[in-house]
Amino acid sequence: MLFIRQFIFPKEKTEHLRFFDVLIITAILFGHFILLSTELFLESFKAGVSAILPAFSLSPVLLSENGSGILETVAEAVDSTTEGVAYSGNLQFQAMMLILAFLYLWIRNFDFKQIPFRFRLSVIPWFFIILAVMGLSADFLYLLFDNGYNYFTKEILMSLDFFELFRKIAALSPIAILYALLNAFYEEYFFLGLLGTVDQKYKWQTLLYSTLIRISFHTYQGLPSALIIGVIFGLIYYYFYHRRTKNLLPLVLVHSMADMFGSGFLYIFARF
Repeated sequence: MLFIRQFIFPKEKTEHLRFFDVLIITAILFGHFILLSTELFLESFKAGVSAILPAFSLSPVLLSENGSGILETVAEAVDSTTEGVAYSGNLQFQAMMLILAFLYLWIRNFDFKQIPFRFRLSVIPWFFIILAVMGLSADFLYLLFDNGYNYFTKEILMSLDFFELFRKIAALSPIAILYALLNAFYEEYFFLGLLGTVDQKYKWQTLLYSTLIRISFHTYQGLPSALIIGVIFGLIYYYFYHRRTKNLLPLVLVHSMADMFGSGFLYIFARF
């Protein structure tokens, strides 16, 4: 009994999450969303036409959470009167799940200090670098896979304005901005931060696991979009966090931009 108690409630700081830790935290943070996304995907697949979004189309909306976070319904997107309620409900639910996950980590005596989340001047250039890499990748994917989508036109390129980003942010409701930041932290703290503490000898298995989980709760957007978000975007985040920034903050900020405006880069600087 003493061994079991010390195993569950270790006295020494837990630096490397175990496999069962990862599974429990995954269930807490993403279990509900994985089940709901899978249900929506299967319903759209059976119907032949997506009940939520076109199942095999790649569009700016599909390749982003588009403001509502992990899951969004058409009703919430179209009917602005429900926007505040949707954000508030999602924010409260995810905040509660995040608290439960942190409570579990506290019980496990997890060393939170090992996950770097630092406010530094270097965050600013890294934010714009990662935003450009992520966004332009999305723009090229839209161009290749979505007929009729093209932001690389002369008119759009000539309308680019750096300050348009700040005007678009100012036009959002405060709760939309708050929720985008929460959702971005919610996901990246798990995928980059917590999974990054798993023993390095399981690095590739952990990366595969994180990719599968990213895909699993984006399937409601259609399998192609889920694969792009989970594989391409996930690997870009992984590379910059582990190889370049060593700081979670710029990745969270970039992710929050995708939640607010979609994954494209040119849109947020175009004057329209």
